[in-house]
Amino acid sequence: MRIGVSLDDTICKTTEMVHQILEDYAMKKHQKPLDIINDEILRADFFSNNLEEIYEKAEIKKNAKDVLKRLRNRGNEIYIITTRANEFETTKEKVYDITKKWLKEHDVEVDYIISAVNREEKGEICKKYKIDLMIDDDPYNYKMIVSNGINCILFDDREKYVLKENYVTNWLDIEKYIEKKKKG
Repeated sequence: MRIGVSLDDTICKTTEMVHQILEDYAMKKHQKPLDIINDEILRADFFSNNLEEIYEKAEIKKNAKDVLKRLRNRGNEIYIITTRANEFETTKEKVYDITKKWLKEHDVEVDYIISAVNREEKGEICKKYKIDLMIDDDPYNYKMIVSNGINCILFDDREKYVLKENYVTNWLDIEKYIEKKKKG
């Protein structure tokens, strides 16, 4: 089975790191974090100055590494499919290198890294690479992926969304879902 996995807020705690670094940044700038995020210029400045640190310091989610390793050991191919390089002013190569380094440092084994995907293209990318199952934290991406005929799990360990089908809140449930799907 080819399994696509989003990186930010699915494998790693990116949003939590953004909040943590934003708090420090806002304090140094004598601003409120919300004022920075709500102002296009201030937000762009924050991310251009802190994006690498955010990506490098993001913590891995509980059980993500072990579940991905077990899935891979069972013959599944793991594809990281991320929109990282398109979200802010960064080069594709730089984001790819940061991502590859982060995965290695956290001992996350994957077969392929596909970065610089536009949100609108995530479903098409899944189709192009013949992904059997995609795991993503974003409801918009979920809809785009499913509309391309790809099975998708909405991962939400912060329980922000209300969805009854293909909805999981932790990595161990992802593993159970995949094993159940493979059995039939």
